[in-house]
This record gives sequence, C-alpha cells and structure tokens, in this order.
Amino acid sequence: MLDFINAHQQLFANFFGFSAIFVVMLMYQFKKHKTILWLMVLTSALWCCHFGVLGLLTPVAMNLVNTARSFVFSFRDKKWAQSWLIPAAFLAASLILVIVTWEGMWSILPCIGTSFATVANWQKDTKKLKILTIPVCISWFIYNTVSHSWAGMCNEILAFTSIMISLYRIHKAEKAEKSGIAE
Repeated sequence: MLDFINAHQQLFANFFGFSAIFVVMLMYQFKKHKTILWLMVLTSALWCCHFGVLGLLTPVAMNLVNTARSFVFSFRDKKWAQSWLIPAAFLAASLILVIVTWEGMWSILPCIGTSFATVANWQKDTKKLKILTIPVCISWFIYNTVSHSWAGMCNEILAFTSIMISLYRIHKAEKAEKSGIAE
C-alpha cells in the first residue's frame, strides 16, 4: 500500500490541494466572518494532507496552526476568545514550529504567511481581513513555487484573484453608497 501511495504521491497531493482550492474559491465571497473562518478550518486541514503527502513538514505545521487558529477565532464573539493573548499564542506557536520543522531558509515563508493570516483573521472587519490576506498569498505563492506545489501555486493565484474581486465589489458598493448619500 505504501508503495502505491509513493508511486502516486503527486496524484494524492493534488487531490487534497485541488480540493482545498475549491473551498478557497468560495471562501472569500462570503460576508460573514465566522463562515470564512469555518471554511478556513476545512481548507487548512486539506492543505495539511497535501503538504504531508509531499513530505514538507513546515507547511504541515503551519497549516495545523491555521486549522486550530481558525477554529478558535470562529468563537471570537465569546468572551473567552476575545483576549489579545490568543493571537499572540498562535504567533508564538508559528515561530516555535518553524524552528522545530526548519527545512531551510524557505521555511520562513509559510511562517510569514501564517503570521499575517493570524493578524488578518483576528480582524472583525472582513474588508481588513481580506486586505491583510494579500501578503499571505504572496508568501505562500513563493514557497509553493520553490517547493513545486502546483496546487499550492494555483491556490494562491485563485485566492488572490478572489480577494481582489471581493475588494472591488466592496469598493463599488461603498462608492455607490456614498453617491446615494450625496444626492
């Protein structure tokens, strides 16, 4: 069985990666913060599988942090989940795990992406969340390029495109609202 998995490593990795991409394509089109975060839980779990099949430990660790972080942040409306110590703990976990799983200088990029995502997802305003996710896409795109994660590269292109479309829609709606008020 292990020989079969090894022989078809890219097939399995791409299955998990492209499944995650499907979720990402939809994720940023939602308005509710909690919905975006629950979809991020699913996406991060799928990326753990993708990078695990590829044998890349740092992105697996960062996606474990992402999974836990998105889950905890989805309860931000609860009193226990409102302390600034929560994002600080996830930032610390990211730094510790990148050291533990260090695979070379490129390992810093998933940590940067995860750190920006932590700050982005802590935002209550989904527009700020989307803007702060742009550096996440850039750092992960570079890492995926170096690591030959084709699904990861496609994901970041699509996520970036989705974010830009959503920000354009927000900008257009804000502009229309301002013109309606001025009349």
